[in-house]
Parts: sequence; structure tokens; C-alpha cells
Amino acid sequence: MTSPHTVAIVGRPNVGKSALFNRLTGKEISLVHDQPGVTRDRISHTCRFDGHAFELLDTGGIGLEDEQGFSAAIAQEVEIALASASDILFVVDGRDGLTPLDEEIGRKLRKEKRRVIVVVNKLDVPKLDGILDEFHQFGIGEMVAISSAHGRGIDDLLDMLTTPWSRETGGTEGETPLDPPIRLSFLGRPNVGKSSLVNALLEDRRTIVSPVAGTTRDAVDVPFTWKGRAFTLIDTAGMRQKRKVHDPLEAKMTGRSAHTINRANVCVLVLDAMDGVHMQDKKIGGLIHEAVRPCLIVINKWDLVREQGDASKKKEQEYLDAIRNDLFFLEYAPVIFGSAKTGERVEHILRAVEKIELNRRRKIGTAALNDFLQKAQERQSPPLVNNRRFKIYYATHQIDEAHPQPTPTLVCFINSRKLLVPNYQRYLELQLRETFPLEGCPVRWIWREKDSLDAETKMSKIIGKQSGKSESAVSRTIRPRRYEGKAKPTHTEESQ
Repeated sequence: MTSPHTVAIVGRPNVGKSALFNRLTGKEISLVHDQPGVTRDRISHTCRFDGHAFELLDTGGIGLEDEQGFSAAIAQEVEIALASASDILFVVDGRDGLTPLDEEIGRKLRKEKRRVIVVVNKLDVPKLDGILDEFHQFGIGEMVAISSAHGRGIDDLLDMLTTPWSRETGGTEGETPLDPPIRLSFLGRPNVGKSSLVNALLEDRRTIVSPVAGTTRDAVDVPFTWKGRAFTLIDTAGMRQKRKVHDPLEAKMTGRSAHTINRANVCVLVLDAMDGVHMQDKKIGGLIHEAVRPCLIVINKWDLVREQGDASKKKEQEYLDAIRNDLFFLEYAPVIFGSAKTGERVEHILRAVEKIELNRRRKIGTAALNDFLQKAQERQSPPLVNNRRFKIYYATHQIDEAHPQPTPTLVCFINSRKLLVPNYQRYLELQLRETFPLEGCPVRWIWREKDSLDAETKMSKIIGKQSGKSESAVSRTIRPRRYEGKAKPTHTEESQ
């Protein structure tokens, strides 16, 4: 069993809560910036230390006066985090010393019946540890000096936090690792309804929703279980065009959103049904395509289209055709029309993601793949290029299980990469998708120039085993070409 503990990080604004969160998780998950109030939502991540697994929550600053009127919502998020926490890390700034707001928070936490550890941050060197005496007036017994920026005291903090858990559970024997959750990243322009979709899936106001564009400032990771399957829903800040971004904080927010593409198993591109496809939607879709990430497109606010009496199947098809035209490079992505506000088809998102995840990890047998490629080349021959034709001799479906986000990858041994024209590669991919279940998944093609006779001989063995024919009979079907002289050097070229 894993540890049942949930640990909340709380404190006034700008004391280093998010920096501590990143240090404990070992990842740059929470956005760190000098401006107070950057964190608005609860951000969570599963941490592991000394055999213990626990959920760590980062929260907005207590007592923050937010210019855009989010103070009450942030305070509510902190209260929810405190209510769900079994242990609390109360972070204070050792450089600033004890402040009236710290004292107020300390009085509140002293009434809590849960364990509280005072974490005095920004003490970079041991000679500053004398500052700890000032914070003993909180009346909270456990205290530790750390520096989130430099990593000082982090092991001491984790030891202090987890040692009592070992006594409770009698050690860590018998614990089993958790299955990795499916990481689902919601991406799109500001105010298209990304946070609303996350809340609709959770049936909870886990992320702050507002008509104000840019409400979500950071990539918010939310653990979620649906029908026994673990997910991590990643809500991101809206991504605007670079020419419209003048605030350094917003620029950093946009960069963080783009970063979540690389750590997502499936990217959900959210579009506004009332706006159609904008240029920025195309750019965000292009980032997903360039990263070779599985993708799902969600048309949100379809209820508003229905209110106008124009949500017929014909309208859906017209909208779908426009999407396929404008986002042609994401033609593999399924499209869902729904509404976060009404909950319409929201659960379809999770069903589609499960299917995409299954397709992403499905292995295409070598014999079946080579049989398909042979028939595809017979149905439509590659065009002549300088009086020569492109030819695939042998291919294999490669799955790198060590990679955190494996993508269907086909390694093809060919005569010459220069003979492959884009239209023929597109033909092969369309035929591939009609033959094998790859919906939602991009395909990475790796082309390797190979001695034709050697490659065709290998292919003969594969197809021969499948069909029961002799190797020589299959070789006659493939029509190998002779190559005189020594084998040419092998060249490798990758196309995405």
C-alpha cells in the first residue's frame, strides 16, 4: 500500500512555497516568479521518498490582495487544501523575519488538529540558522531550516515529515508501485474553457474559473481516477500570440504551457465553438504536431451554438470539415463537440483518451506490417524520380518502453530517401491508418537506406513465416534487385 498522506504547503505570498514544491517533486511543475500571487490554483503532484508516496499540494498565498479580484477564490482554494491535508508545511521567509501576517497564519494553524511543520526558507548558509529562535513563538514544535533555491535542508525536512509515517505503518515493506497515470494536457487560447472542462471532469471547482482571460497562470496538475484508471489532468494557461504578450510573467506562463506538451501522454486542444479556428489555434496545434504527441480536439461551448438553433448534425459536419481543413496536420486527432457548462459529452473525452492510449501502445506485428507495405506498393507504385522508384524492403514497428511518452515509430529500410516524395509518404500513412488502429496517434517514420538484397532477404523470411511459403518463393514475388560490388555505407534519415 502507498502512504495515505496528503501534504499541503501554505504561507503568505512570496515566501518560496512554489520553489519548495518544485524542489520536493524534483520537477519544474509550479511556476516561480518574483511577483506575489503567481500561484492561484491548488497544484498537486505525487511524491516519493524512502518508500513513501504522498500527494503534495501547492497553494496560493494566504492574505494576498489580488488586483483582479481573485483573493476570495484563492483563499477558498487554500481552505480546501487545508481541509484535505493530513500534514501541513507552514513556509516562512527567514530573511524577512517574523511578520504580522505570519503570526496570524501561525495562530490559525495552531488550532488545527493536524501535524504542522514550520519550514523557515531562504536560509542558504548555517550561520543564519539562529533566526529560527524568532519563529518559536508560534508554539509549533517541529521546525526546520532550508533553502529551496539551493536544496539545503531538504533531506532533513523529508526525514522529519516521513519518519512518523514509518512508525504508523510499521515500515515500508509490502508497498507496491502505482501504475503511471495518463497525463492529459488541456491546451488552447485564453478563455476557451480549459479550466471549465477540467472542473466538469472532476465534478468539482478544482481550478479557478473566471471570464477574465489569463485566470489560470500555471500548469495545474490534478490527480483523478475514472472507472479505476488513474489520470493526471493538466490545466494550462492560455497561449496568446507572441506579439500580444508584453508582460514577462505572461511570457513565462506561455512557455510553461508549451512545456506541458512534452510531458503529456495525450494533448487536448480546446477550441471555442463560437469563434471557429483562429491563427493561434493553428500555432498551438502546430506545436503538438511538431512534438509528435497524440492529440484530441474538443470543441467547447457547443451549448451556445445550440441556443442559436444551429447545432444540427449538418452544422457539426460543416464545423468538422472546417477543422480538418484548417488543422490538416492533426487529421489523426478525433474531434468531440461538447460543453463544459452543461457537461454534454464531457465523459466522451476520457473514453477517447483511453482509446488513444491503447492505440499508442499497441504493437503492430512485423509480418503484418511488411505484408501491408508490400501490398500498398503494389496497389500504387511510387512515382519515378530520375528514372528510379522509391522502395521499402523491410520495416518494423519500434516501441521504446523506456521512453516516458512512446509514439508509434516505424523503422523502414529503403533504397533511397531522395526518391520518397511527400505525397507518397502521405499515401502510405493514410493506408496505414485504414489498416491498423492508430486514431489519435501521430506516426514517426524513420528511413534507413539499406543494401537492397540484404533487406529483401530479411523481408522474405518474415513474410514466408506468415504465409507458409518458402523463402525462395517469396523472394521471387518481391523481385530483389542485384547490387554489384561492395555494400554501400548505411545512411539514416528521420522524418516526422
